[in-house]
Amino acid sequence: MDSLYSELVLKHKREPQNFGSLAGHTHTSEGINALCGDRLRVDVDYRDDNVHALRFNGESCALAIASASIMSGMVIGKNRRAIETLANRFALYMEGDRDNETALGDLRAFEPLRRHSSRRKCAMLPWATLRAALVGAVVATTEQAGLHE
Repeated sequence: MDSLYSELVLKHKREPQNFGSLAGHTHTSEGINALCGDRLRVDVDYRDDNVHALRFNGESCALAIASASIMSGMVIGKNRRAIETLANRFALYMEGDRDNETALGDLRAFEPLRRHSSRRKCAMLPWATLRAALVGAVVATTEQAGLHE
């Protein structure tokens, strides 16, 4: 299991970017991974078709926190369409597709999870939660993460 935790993943777990609550958010959702008990809340300030700010918090494993941290840095300043494209590329990458891997940047640190289907959902939970928030859903589950088993 140690190979699942690259230095980059551990760094984002220890010092997550954009961790906390966002006062004045316009969108929010709570993500739940029923398999392991991860719970993650994503607050977003989304105006004029653009993410102006994003914060996340919750009780989650290192993989979910690191993924949320990396995600938060990648989506601020992006519109919903760009976020959907990135989320879809990440989901495909997690299933083994390498076509767009260069566009994923630091998300490539989750490559070892491709051999562990149950752990993929940990990395995808923040993305499912962000997607849910942007469409006005209150709760997201790992089944909505875009992964096929």
